[in-house]
Amino acid sequence: MQAGEYRIALQDAQGQHFDLGSLVLVEHADDGLAYRIEWDDNRFTDHFLSMRPFKCVPHPSQLICHLAYPYDIRRVITHDDLTDLEYDLLFLHKTPQEYGINAWNGLYFDLVVSDNGFVGELRETDLNVLQAPPEEGDLRPISQDALYEPSDRHWPRRVLIESVTGADAR
Repeated sequence: MQAGEYRIALQDAQGQHFDLGSLVLVEHADDGLAYRIEWDDNRFTDHFLSMRPFKCVPHPSQLICHLAYPYDIRRVITHDDLTDLEYDLLFLHKTPQEYGINAWNGLYFDLVVSDNGFVGELRETDLNVLQAPPEEGDLRPISQDALYEPSDRHWPRRVLIESVTGADAR
């Protein structure tokens, strides 16, 4: 894990990638790395769902809509704590035929450091926990106990965040 630019992509069960944008990591005053995500707006479609605007990844069987974490987080990660980045990669899912969107249809990518960046395995979760502000000092209300193995109905299976520098960059 080092400072630099990384490509963010969803990966399906067949190994196909769907690029979403980039992650920029910079040295932080503490032991970690500060980051920012630069979403590629051209890769998303705009939807107004349940009285809110969403940026969604188009797919014939399922829309995957980004849910911006609504509370303050530091946007700093360490080798042992990738939670802030996981919270910036929250999504909701729905079929194209469904009218609204429901927070209990949450998708969470459980990240680990890889040789070339990060890999996040898909987990399902109920994101209704985000409807009320977290208690003072608890900016991480989604517990590991609330993450479940995903069903086969989801087309993305993981998120890949890979360095764009070096010989193995896509």
